[in-house]
Amino acid sequence: MTRVGVLAYDGVEELDLAGVVAPLTKAARCAHHDSGLRVLTAGPAPEVRGSNGLVIGGLRDIGVLASCAVLVVPGGRGAERAAASPPLRRAIAEASARGAALFSVCTGALLVAAAGVPARRMAVHGGKRGLLAELTSARIGSGLIRDPAVTSVGGAPGPGVKAVDIAFEVIRRFAADCVPCVAGRLEVLAPPGPAAPD
Repeated sequence: MTRVGVLAYDGVEELDLAGVVAPLTKAARCAHHDSGLRVLTAGPAPEVRGSNGLVIGGLRDIGVLASCAVLVVPGGRGAERAAASPPLRRAIAEASARGAALFSVCTGALLVAAAGVPARRMAVHGGKRGLLAELTSARIGSGLIRDPAVTSVGGAPGPGVKAVDIAFEVIRRFAADCVPCVAGRLEVLAPPGPAAPD
């Protein structure tokens, strides 16, 4: 069983959160394969308000993230404030220290950087590059960046939705057989995986 934690906080972008949770949950419930995934959405309170005012409830306590092998950090207008939260920084830092696979969407990179995750390269929303540079020595790029410390996406328009792209990165890494099943259920094209090594 691979437990996948998805972090929610006040000001999280609803599209980032749902764009990650929906594909991951479909993979966890794949009728054709036993993916072994279990998706846990957690936050600092049982209920948070998203960037656009949607109330998101039923969240688990962030303590549950300590049992997760994967942590996904969505972005949103509240990311800068969330990055200053000691409990959120601690949860991300502890996940990194124990070797959990980290993924960030857009401004979720601000939380990852504020937690001191030692990434060499990171992507973030184009308008937040300067802010991210204040939090990390990582080289800031755009698009999908697969760094050993964190896989991140942001900073460049693309054919897909950033959060869905990250969800497929998680599925490809931990439940690869489910990629075509989830893509078919969602009626989307799965983004390309990493290029094969030469």
